[in-house]
Amino acid sequence: MGDKMRRIVFFILILLIMMIGIPALFILNVGIYKKPAPEDSAMIKVYIASEDRVEEMTKGQYLREVVAAEMPASFEMEALKAQAVAARSYLAARSFSYAKNGAPPEHKGADICTDPSHCKAWISQEKRFESWGTDAEKNWDKISRAVSETAEEVITYNGEIISAVFHSTSSGKTENSRDVWGGDKPYLVSVDSPGEEDAPNFKSEKTISIEEFRKIASENIEGVDFSYGDIGTITRSDAGGIISITIGNVPVKGTLFRTLYDLKSTNVQIEKDDSQIRFLVTGYGHGVGMSQYGANAMAKNGADYISILKHYYTGVEITKQNI
Repeated sequence: MGDKMRRIVFFILILLIMMIGIPALFILNVGIYKKPAPEDSAMIKVYIASEDRVEEMTKGQYLREVVAAEMPASFEMEALKAQAVAARSYLAARSFSYAKNGAPPEHKGADICTDPSHCKAWISQEKRFESWGTDAEKNWDKISRAVSETAEEVITYNGEIISAVFHSTSSGKTENSRDVWGGDKPYLVSVDSPGEEDAPNFKSEKTISIEEFRKIASENIEGVDFSYGDIGTITRSDAGGIISITIGNVPVKGTLFRTLYDLKSTNVQIEKDDSQIRFLVTGYGHGVGMSQYGANAMAKNGADYISILKHYYTGVEITKQNI
């Protein structure tokens, strides 16, 4: 082979190395060619209830904004990861249900909404930055890590994505779903949830007059008759929440009782005298599924997010699914 031919072969080899080797180095070391996670590219439509409009955003952005709204950024990373997986599972379960049965009219054609009474709490990145002040970038990075480091992970029971409901603070024990909403979901059963005593809403109180108590009942409960007394039989759950309470001789569900008297949970002790009624409340929220402050207590004690999720959702597995 002549010198000229050797130079040509050498030049071709150099070109091949540049074309194949350099991109390979980027893939291995820099990540510039890394394919984006589906959550950061797949788009969903979100109905912003407070502004009565539909906005399109990536699933990843939506999940970050849900976690930012639902859980304090000061919480432990493993608790934030548990929240991210629970929020993702909730979104996936709702999406599958709506694909099968149709989305509710409240969504105005969107996949999900931001009304916490219907879907999950949500706050835009911009507004959350305003409330965080100088800690905004640090907090957002922390929440972004919680979402990205659990990418595509959902909670399943017998191979199906669960309805991963959660609440702020339990009474020290979570509620059975059947005691709160009826039906029987085997993964939503009562479990111990220690370490929440320092949560800001673990204990709360409310006092109203007997007159106000009767007025609220009369306006919202058909057939009440206070000649039988103000409060009668109370049926409680394993966790202590009120399943049913008799008011003015009419049985009322504990969830309705909580709503009517604007209480933080159904776990209520009631004290009554001749002029007023005092409600002594433990916990905050419906009490079913993962307790957020309980999750943070577990994380502080060294539990990882998978252990937290498997504690609060009985018999589940954490799996990766491209949703």
